[in-house]
Amino acid sequence: MDYGLFGSLVGFAFIASMTPGPNNLLLMSSGALFGWRPTLPHLGGVQIGFAIVMTSAVFGLGKLVDAWPWLVTLVRVLGAAWLAWLSLRFFKAAVRDADTEARMEAAPISRPIRFYEAVLFQWVNPKAIVAAVSTAGAYIAIADEAWQRAIVMVSVFFTVGGVACTTWMIAGETLSRYMSSGRSATWVNAAMGVLILLTAAHILLGRSS
Repeated sequence: MDYGLFGSLVGFAFIASMTPGPNNLLLMSSGALFGWRPTLPHLGGVQIGFAIVMTSAVFGLGKLVDAWPWLVTLVRVLGAAWLAWLSLRFFKAAVRDADTEARMEAAPISRPIRFYEAVLFQWVNPKAIVAAVSTAGAYIAIADEAWQRAIVMVSVFFTVGGVACTTWMIAGETLSRYMSSGRSATWVNAAMGVLILLTAAHILLGRSS
C-alpha cells in the first residue's frame, strides 16, 4: 500500500466528513431535539448507508454516473426537496406559541430518523454520492483489487465519519437545554430551519464537483 496516498485519503475523508452537509445538520438537529441515545440509529444508518454507496462507487457507480449524468441532477432535486420540506417543519415550529413550543410532542419532528431511513437517504444525498465517486476515482491506486480498495476506503470513512457524525450529534445535544423554553426553542428551531434550507439551496444550485 502507498502510505502517502493512504494519508491523503484520511485527510480527504476528514474534510469531507467534518464539513457541514445534510447528514451532519440532520444529526445535529436530532441530537438537539431528542438527545444522543435516540439518535444512534440515525448515526448508524448514515454510516452503513455511506459504506454501501462507497462500495458501489468502487465497483462502478462512477461509470454509471458518467453514462447518465442526469442521475446526479435527479439526486440533487430529490435531496434538496426533502431538506426543504424538513426546514419548513422547523419554521412551522418556530412560529408556534411559547406554550406550544414547550410541549415535546409539538417538536418539528415527531421522532428521530430511523436506521433504514438514514440508509436510504444516502442515495439522495448529493454530498455522499459525490464524495464516494470522487474518492473511488482519485484513490484507485491505493490497492490493486477493487475489493481491497473498497475495504480500505470504507474503513477509513467509517472510522473518520463516525468521529465526525458523533461530534455533530453531541454538538446538537448541547443545544437541547436551550429548547426547554418557548423563546429559546423558537430561535433554535428557526436557526435549524435556515441552516437546512441553505444546505438544500447549495445542493440544488451547487456544482457536482
